[in-house]
Amino acid sequence: QLGILIIDEVPAVGMWLWDVCYAEDRINDESKEIHKRLIKELIERDKNHPSVIMLSVANEPETKEDLARPYFVDIINYAKTLTNLPITIVEVSKYWESKVKDLVDIICLNRYYGWYEEHGDLSSIKPHLEYELNLWHDNYHKPIIITEFGADTIEGFHSLPSETFSEEWQVEYINEHFELFDKLDFVVGEHIWNFADFKTKEGVKRVRGNRKGVFTKEREPKMVAHFIRNRWKNK
Repeated sequence: QLGILIIDEVPAVGMWLWDVCYAEDRINDESKEIHKRLIKELIERDKNHPSVIMLSVANEPETKEDLARPYFVDIINYAKTLTNLPITIVEVSKYWESKVKDLVDIICLNRYYGWYEEHGDLSSIKPHLEYELNLWHDNYHKPIIITEFGADTIEGFHSLPSETFSEEWQVEYINEHFELFDKLDFVVGEHIWNFADFKTKEGVKRVRGNRKGVFTKEREPKMVAHFIRNRWKNK
């Protein structure tokens, strides 16, 4: 009624499970049963909530590994015995890598062209992303949601011309995606990462945490918040 739509997701996140170089014993019958139990508990908890529109059985698993397919065939078939909701896997693997891309009802993708790939090059976003999105659609004819896209931005950092980490660059980065999504009618949803900045472990890719937020940790708006508000209020 308030326009809030939720993709339920079990805590199967960053499942780098099939690389036998360092994780050969992390995926087994016991872990699969835990995965199934979490799916069952989530569905039972939320089955009467009308805002829940879809179930994601994993976020960014290593779907390019051969063992991913039999694993997720079993997981998805199990989930479908418990719910009529559409089932998805949020993919980080590219189209040409994923072994599970035909199993889901709606294709959900996390993509960071221009940030983690071709960092700082706004002109790289549309050609790379459009090429891949067309591959997904032309081969499977399923709706696509971009479940993550964004760029780290330090509030109060301004630059002309824009440069990475500035508020101006974040607006331009997000707008590159919007222009492409509006062009492709099979892209049915856009989910910016992230609502607000949050703390993470330290690292060379982090400036006092993940700064991809539309809002700061204190929930103050960055420039992009006003830009997004103008877009969505006119939809």
